[in-house]
Amino acid sequence: MKSKFCVFLYFLYSISLLSQQSNSTFYRNYNIFSESENHTISTILHTGVKPFMLSNLDSNIQNSEGSWLFRKWNKEHFIQEQTKEFSLIINPIINIEIGKEKGNNKLIWTNTRGIVADGKLGNKFIFYSSFLENQSVFPRYITNNIFSKSSWIVPGQGESHWTTDSIFDYTMASGHFSYKLSKFSNMQFGTGKNFIGDGYRSMILSDNAFNYPFLKIQTTVGIFQYTNLYMEHMDLYSNPSEEFAYDKKYMSLHYLSANITSRWNLSIFESVVWGNTRTPEFSGFDISYLNPIIFLRPVEFSLNSSDNVLMGLNSKFKISNSSHLYAQFVLDEFSGPDLNGDGFWGNKYAYQIGGKYYNVFGVNNLVIQLENNLSRPYTYSHFNSSQSYGHYFQSLAHPLGANFNEIIFFTDYKYKKWEIHLQLLKSKYGGKIINDPTSYGNDIFMSNNDRPSDYGIEMFQGNLSNLNYYKFTVSYLFNPKTNLKVESGYVYRSLEDDYEENITNFFFFALKSDLFNRYYDY
Repeated sequence: MKSKFCVFLYFLYSISLLSQQSNSTFYRNYNIFSESENHTISTILHTGVKPFMLSNLDSNIQNSEGSWLFRKWNKEHFIQEQTKEFSLIINPIINIEIGKEKGNNKLIWTNTRGIVADGKLGNKFIFYSSFLENQSVFPRYITNNIFSKSSWIVPGQGESHWTTDSIFDYTMASGHFSYKLSKFSNMQFGTGKNFIGDGYRSMILSDNAFNYPFLKIQTTVGIFQYTNLYMEHMDLYSNPSEEFAYDKKYMSLHYLSANITSRWNLSIFESVVWGNTRTPEFSGFDISYLNPIIFLRPVEFSLNSSDNVLMGLNSKFKISNSSHLYAQFVLDEFSGPDLNGDGFWGNKYAYQIGGKYYNVFGVNNLVIQLENNLSRPYTYSHFNSSQSYGHYFQSLAHPLGANFNEIIFFTDYKYKKWEIHLQLLKSKYGGKIINDPTSYGNDIFMSNNDRPSDYGIEMFQGNLSNLNYYKFTVSYLFNPKTNLKVESGYVYRSLEDDYEENITNFFFFALKSDLFNRYYDY
């Protein structure tokens, strides 16, 4: 968002089993040392849809001893007010980061200032709001990625201005409110991000893309939890109108989660993306897709429509109180008669499989995670590029789009207020061929009508690319309420394709409120 305007307040709360905390963040490093309680065998929590919507409104406001400066810097929220029927928390957000990239004469840096506010009114209404103002000079590979699009989109953070000094200037506002409709149902409305799954990535719906308006209704009865999620996305491939607005598209997602046993959760989902433009080929906005319980594929056929429909599974199995496996499977299109080894282009699917192990070998706060993600060519794409599974030039699932295979390994350790994080990533994908308009299945925004053939479609076809991304950070935590920390780290990235090899490595130092995922590992 370019304009700087007053952000409407709203809030939702996430979880700790014994206390309320703002669920404004999906940030992995913020949750990794506390989330193990959500995955114990005795826990009946449905963890697949994030942010969580719970009915327990216990307060996390605590008053500490010491001077005002000591308390605000180390233990408390900056502003915290609470009565029996009302609570309000306000915190400033900063991210001052500076680094040096090898082979680049300019320093890379980020300067973020912002504010986060959340609170509750009574026992049914909670609200959250955040606003971030940013200026950045990015490493060259991120800068080149931003310039490669007709609109300059900072990954996951919206459209940017750019100055002659190569400084990107961008803002991001988020907010939502939640209301407890009944004993069984909660409703959430706002602008922000959603995530489905228990992994680092999601092949169903991730927080990779920019914020969007959404309405979520969640109902929990017995072992079941049913989520209806309605979203409005922006198609930046369309030309801006006279009002300088991009075309809009819509998405409806149904997600049914069931705790089959105390260890095994199995969930099914379906989603449809449809455009706003009504033509003989496209139905435009159709109220039939707002039906909260019907399967979308039969509706699509009944409307004589060819909108973009996905369906699949999400699952988690608890091996022990300190370890679990998770998996996803997404089916975009599948043709049974073409399962003859000829590589039919329409066999579009993606999967994820991974696992987490907390307190490894009895070592407190030592966590390891291993994850594999794969997507067949043309998954998430559509013959009409405006109905692809994307928003603001970014995939709503995986940052690499499709036609890739990725393996990620994490090691995280915390001792008192010291934290160490290590990420190792290797991926292979088939990218674009220079000056070739053919779609080889990686760019989900290209029409899949531009494919080279119907058969003989292979993984990694196109410009064979191998990506390695390694990141190591050491940090000291000042205030766990805002995840305020000082951090230093090193990033190494290499991308080798059929044309060249690009290597990026840089050191950085930061003072930041570490609350938001920023996916630069692509």
